[in-house]
Amino acid sequence: MTRLEKLETLIQIEEYIKHYENLIEEKQWSNEFGVGQVEQSIRNINDHDIDIFTRCIARLNERFGKLVLTLK
Repeated sequence: MTRLEKLETLIQIEEYIKHYENLIEEKQWSNEFGVGQVEQSIRNINDHDIDIFTRCIARLNERFGKLVLTLK
């Protein structure tokens, strides 16, 4: 993988992280002000999704860190 390809991959990883952060914000908003505030089943689904998205962000951050170390 060339340096340019690595940099492009880092940008893509950062975009995915931002995407998951936006999804988390939407689910949290739903729990606080939307349907999740009223329906417990929706709140449980949102909480589960938030947990999954948080794990995805953690894995992407690990991948990002490993890739940064390979840059020269």
